[in-house]
Amino acid sequence: MPRPRPGCGGWQTADVSATGPLSFLVGTWQGQGVGAVPGGGGPDYEYSEELRFVDDGSEWLAYSTRVIAPHDGSWLHAESGWWRAGQPESDGTVPVEVVIARAGGVTEVLVGHVVTGPAGEQIELASDVVARSPTAHAITADHRLYAVRAGKLMYAIDLAAADSGLAPHLAAALDRADG
Repeated sequence: MPRPRPGCGGWQTADVSATGPLSFLVGTWQGQGVGAVPGGGGPDYEYSEELRFVDDGSEWLAYSTRVIAPHDGSWLHAESGWWRAGQPESDGTVPVEVVIARAGGVTEVLVGHVVTGPAGEQIELASDVVARSPTAHAITADHRLYAVRAGKLMYAIDLAAADSGLAPHLAAALDRADG
């Protein structure tokens, strides 16, 4: 269980730096993905993405992503936030908390775990809190899976909108762009 530490919301990370259990994410990743509008409100679409995890020596990894249309480079989506790992639990899983702000007016807190299996680490996250501005899309829940396999950062994101349950939204396999 994490130990309380003043100024850190009650969490004590395993290391002063956020690397450790999240270190496999650090870097710049680029590639293509496929998206679907939650609730089937439009056709599937392709996108290009640059995603970054930066370890600045603090207890958080800084996270940002920029998504554009591959045919004309127009902006589709952006989000940024911070990822933090807690102390390993007795079964070897590591708790993770993520805070994300989306340019479209949605902010989220996601919680989950890093699990190390035969193929390597993977992270599963689910929304704990979703807040929206009055003009934002009516996102009500988020579920995410992240893993690095064969040198690619792969993820799948399911979203729930006001009138539908969780459904596939985004999936991508990104190559490491920084070495």
